[in-house]
This record gives sequence, structure tokens and C-alpha cells, in this order.
Amino acid sequence: MEEIQDLLTGELFTPSRSDQKFANRQNQIRYNNLKARQKRRAKAEIDRTLDTNRTILKKLLGTKKEVIKSRDFLLGAGFHFGISTHKIEKDNKLWSCIYEYALVPIQDDMLLITIP
Repeated sequence: MEEIQDLLTGELFTPSRSDQKFANRQNQIRYNNLKARQKRRAKAEIDRTLDTNRTILKKLLGTKKEVIKSRDFLLGAGFHFGISTHKIEKDNKLWSCIYEYALVPIQDDMLLITIP
């Protein structure tokens, strides 16, 4: 069989299987852990902001079904309006969602916070 280069270390080795890419299991684990770490770091800032936004909405809603707050109130609480998980069009309005919570513009700078 032909020698190939290990994806992590670059060392040459003779694979024992046709789909083998690493010289040993430890190299494979280390390579995959490094890739996962890079992915987590790339997403960290947005994930942190989404988590903060979700925590704010959860506290404001508490056990209520819905609550109305001003945009300024949310900004003062540390809410970041530039990031959401998805959008829903309902009742001819675009609902901006943070996981299970939705923000619906109702009038002026007032927003309805609810669980759709």
C-alpha cells in the first residue's frame, strides 16, 4: 500500500484501511478537538450575545404569557437588537425571535415580548 500523510502531524504512514487519514487514534481525536475548538471560538461572540438576549427576555417574561416593554428599556437592560435566531411572519408583522421568545413591534418604540 502507498504511504499517506497524517492530517494532524504531517508524518507519513501506511494506512491499514482505505479510509484512514491519521497515523493513530490520538492524532484523530486531537485533530477533531482542534477543529471543534476553532468552530466554538468563531461562534463565541454571537452565542454569548444570543444567550444574554435570551436571559433578558426570560427574566422579563417570567411566568407571564406576554409583556410589553419599550425599546429603550430593553437597551438599558443590555439587549442587543442586531442578533436574532430567526424571523416569523405572523399577522402581517415580522416577529424577531431569540430561540423560543419573540419580539413584535406594536406601536412607536414599544415591543410585545411573547412565546409564539
